[in-house]
Amino acid sequence: MYQNKINNGYPDTRHVTDKINSLSRDSQKTTVLVFHKPGCSDCKKARSTIKKAIHDNKSKINYIVINVNKNETQTYLAKYGVTQVPTVIVLKGDRVVDSTSSTNSKTIGRVTAGEKR
Repeated sequence: MYQNKINNGYPDTRHVTDKINSLSRDSQKTTVLVFHKPGCSDCKKARSTIKKAIHDNKSKINYIVINVNKNETQTYLAKYGVTQVPTVIVLKGDRVVDSTSSTNSKTIGRVTAGEKR
């Protein structure tokens, strides 16, 4: 699911709606949603940690990287309760199992890598 299309330094996923809608409720596959916004200073601060976690784990985790400025993503801000960026949400199937809006590099790295607390 991860697409290497760089926007504002983040590897945005194409066709976000299709990717999220294809998540199966019963799947045990881990998916990590990364919400960011171009021009966001906290997003810029967290970017290198997030990109490293994606690079290191993309073979075992599905990543969906979401630019919140795009019209198609507004539904998912409400669905997942995203009120600030960056926000990283870990899903098993389509169920939320962990999340953070922290800019602490250790916390954001752990969640982006799908590691348990």
